Amino acid sequence: MHSEKRAHTRFPARLRVSFEVGDHRVECRTRDLSLGGMFLDTTAVSLPFGTELTVTLTLPLLAEPTPVRCVVRWAIASGLGVSFLSLRAAETWAINQLSVQSRDLPR
Repeated sequence: MHSEKRAHTRFPARLRVSFEVGDHRVECRTRDLSLGGMFLDTTAVSLPFGTELTVTLTLPLLAEPTPVRCVVRWAIASGLGVSFLSLRAAETWAINQLSVQSRDLPR
């Protein structure tokens, strides 16, 4: 088993997201999330490594869905792994809060 080279710890998170590919809108959910990126649970589309997209992410602690610039890092049959190109302070705070809440949940 190889060790992962992640700078940020992932945690399970089922959040609503959407993004556009051409003139096709994809709506799906995240499988997991970290300050570095997220896994988009979708079979609707597969995108190649390096594809940049804007994902509209619904974070429960923020009043409105927020657009986040991402880049595809990997793709498998069940979805896409994307990393964030930049997060604003509000998104960083909301993701940190979700991470703390996920650690407090019984396993």
